[in-house]
This record gives sequence, C-alpha cells and structure tokens, in this order.
Amino acid sequence: MKNISDEKKCIICFALVILMGVLLFYTYADDEGQNDHEGIIRLHVIANSNTVGDQALKLKVRDAIIKHMEKNAQTVTAAETEEYLKDNTERFEKIAEGVIASEGYNYPAGVTLGVRYIPEKNYGEITFPAGNYEALNVTIGDGEGENWWCVLFPPLCLLEEGCEMTDSDKNNTAVSSNLSEDQRLELRWKLIKLLNKN
Repeated sequence: MKNISDEKKCIICFALVILMGVLLFYTYADDEGQNDHEGIIRLHVIANSNTVGDQALKLKVRDAIIKHMEKNAQTVTAAETEEYLKDNTERFEKIAEGVIASEGYNYPAGVTLGVRYIPEKNYGEITFPAGNYEALNVTIGDGEGENWWCVLFPPLCLLEEGCEMTDSDKNNTAVSSNLSEDQRLELRWKLIKLLNKN
C-alpha cells in the first residue's frame, strides 16, 4: 500500500473540515428557516442596550409600530399581514428612525421580516410554546439590550395579554385598544385555535 505524504494528508483533512462546516451551516440555516407556527406573526424589538434610556426608547419604537399597524394594516389573514409587512419594511425602518431621532438618539434601525426562534412566552392566560415564528424584527442600534415580543397576527399586540407587560405599559394607551369585549374574545379564540393546530 502506498504511503500518503503528510502534505496530502493535510489537504484531505482541510477539505473534510470545510465540507463538514458547509454541511453544518446549511443544516443550521434550514432549522432556523422552518416556521413551526404557521398563521402567527410576532413583533420583536431589540434595544440598543440595557440602559434605562435605551429600554424606554425600545418601548417608544414598539408603540409607534403598533400604532401604525392599527391605523394602516387592513389585513384579515396571516398571508395578508405577512405581505403587508414585506412591502413596508422600509416604512417601519423610517418610523423607528423617526422615533429614535425625536428622542435625541442617533442609532440606526434595522427592520427585517423572517423566522426567529422565540422562547416560551406567557401573555396573561395564553402560553406560546418555544419555537420558530415568523416575526417582524426591529433592531435598534447595536441590538445588545433586552428584547420585547408581542403578537402582530392575530393582532394581539392590541390587547394587553398579547404583549410582554412592563411597568411603563400599565398606563400606556398604545398597548391597549378600543376593541369591544366581543372582539377581544374572538381574537383569543382565534389564537387558541392556531396554537392547537400547530
């Protein structure tokens, strides 16, 4: 049997390492891209940092996006909502940048629509299991601060139980809405059906 030179062994090992890296990358990318909860779209806002000012700014950006959705997105299905979000990512970026500038900061804002892993979240009596969800992701500045989640479709961001509540939310009208009790019950029912379907 022929002896393989050390140089050829190194080349073979190097090629195998690259091949394994490529396979792992595509395996990971495929896992992240699979939406485990069809029909549910989340809002994800990431603060620049955990300073008090940056966390307050995150909530103001959140409020502006929710307010825009409430006034302008006349969508009734998850597909329509997803299409609206895709068509308006630049608008959401401008909304976020406008809020940031009006508060005296010069952070950039990045807005993307894509699948993100979200840990289990409890909103009032409703529990969202951990998994990959379609989400509108808003990153403020460095995006190194605590993040905030809610449910854009069904539009539970308009209900207190559809949001992660902070102390400042308790008196915040942007999170509550003018929905009737019947509309609130209908949204909760729709969400329970979607969670049970997945």
